[in-house]
Amino acid sequence: MLDDVNSIVERLRARDRREVRELGVDEAMIALMFAAPCVAGRVFVHDDMPAAVITFHALTPKALNVSMIATDDWARVARAVVRWGVREALPFLLARGFTRAECRTMDGHVEAIRLLERLGFALECRLAGYGTSGAAFLQYAWRLEDHPLLRRFAAPWRPSNSVH
Repeated sequence: MLDDVNSIVERLRARDRREVRELGVDEAMIALMFAAPCVAGRVFVHDDMPAAVITFHALTPKALNVSMIATDDWARVARAVVRWGVREALPFLLARGFTRAECRTMDGHVEAIRLLERLGFALECRLAGYGTSGAAFLQYAWRLEDHPLLRRFAAPWRPSNSVH
């Protein structure tokens, strides 16, 4: 995975590069962070080249940190990222008892905000002065309590006491 992530980092879209710099992380470190063992993660490829990587790292037994970086080929893999997130990652993570996922993105990062909202994340707060040069970041969270129809997938099945 590290080779794929390094390939993405070398070709980061400009907005992701600015965001990574605002976090005070150099490119070698960001590659290692994304390639570190995670609960779930995937590299998305376009024309045999890694185009995006998304990872879910555990913060607590119930909460995850979600991170993603992409190249300028993002638009070509965006639909696959959403499809994987909804069809594979979400059920996998719910089955393992996770009930919260959070992500921070730089204020104004339109593509990241659009993706988070499409996946059901909600804005929790604005973090003024969070970046190394004082840029504001936004904290988004996906919480199981906000998605009552999905609770049945997270909780262990129990037989009903009702008579039909």
